[in-house]
Amino acid sequence: MKTWSPLRPLTLSAALLATLTLTTAPASAQEPTVPAVSERLMLRQAQGEYLLDDGRTLKVHVGMRRVGVALDESPLEDWKAAGNELLVSPDGLRRVRFMRNADGSVSSIAFETDRVVR
Repeated sequence: MKTWSPLRPLTLSAALLATLTLTTAPASAQEPTVPAVSERLMLRQAQGEYLLDDGRTLKVHVGMRRVGVALDESPLEDWKAAGNELLVSPDGLRRVRFMRNADGSVSSIAFETDRVVR
């Protein structure tokens, strides 16, 4: 037989709060970062590694529901595709633009960064 302790109600409410937190993900985590099928095909052509002008390496990975971008050896970060020619970072301060040839293949890229003024 268990004895009742003053911490027991706190444990139950903490467990309830934890289950509610785990079952309801924020809307931004549930929405896909890859556009519809037609634009996804164009993005898949842009998948690969690119050498930037400053010598850094930019990796682009396009999955079924997510677009991942990594700079140098950093892990892939989920970015949002704002069309088939533009990827935007989660903070909105970095962008990758794809310049395409007439056949749709990527001829070059531009990595753009906004500076935060403090």
